[in-house]
Amino acid sequence: MKSLFNAESGANWVQEFNIDIDDLDWGIGLIVGTSGSGKTSLGRQFFGEDKLYDLYKGWDSTKPIVDCILPNGDFNQATGALASVGLGDVPSWLRPFNALSNGQQFRAGLARLVTEAPDEVVVDEFTSVIDRQIAKVGALAFGKNWRRNKGKKVVLLSCHYDIIEWLQPDWVYDVNTKVLKKKAILGNDQKLSSKFGRSTELTGSFLKSITI
Repeated sequence: MKSLFNAESGANWVQEFNIDIDDLDWGIGLIVGTSGSGKTSLGRQFFGEDKLYDLYKGWDSTKPIVDCILPNGDFNQATGALASVGLGDVPSWLRPFNALSNGQQFRAGLARLVTEAPDEVVVDEFTSVIDRQIAKVGALAFGKNWRRNKGKKVVLLSCHYDIIEWLQPDWVYDVNTKVLKKKAILGNDQKLSSKFGRSTELTGSFLKSITI
């Protein structure tokens, strides 16, 4: 095949990335790019070891999701986290994870991640398998909640660019263009939200089932 098409070996694929954020005080980072661009490989190396977190794994299919979030912790904190990411109806709390819709599973995974709040974590395929409107509102809610975990760092990997303006990350790295964008800082540590300005205004219908 190589001789027929004069192609290079596909076994020797190398990409170099430079994400210069050493001088940045950050909590949320976003790596975006098309499928196969190297996001997952980059994420595995980000904190020096594999800290990939799967929103959809580790759920006990014999228990309702409310019992799987902080099983030894505060019940009110678990239900509050579920409500804060848009999963506020009690019937959904009482279902096992595998009985939820794609959107509900995504939100349940966000609630679990926010409550567990590891010091450093990487989330692959962020918002990849859900409706884009749910993705945007879910990204907004997650960003709002994660920022309450002071000193914790999360890197999200996604092939969708439409969540940037909703998530408002502290930095965004595009693996396709190899461009890093940081959110600008104003005086008194105020962040310039227009850096990743939102073009679509939030309405009551969007926020109907979400508390932020």
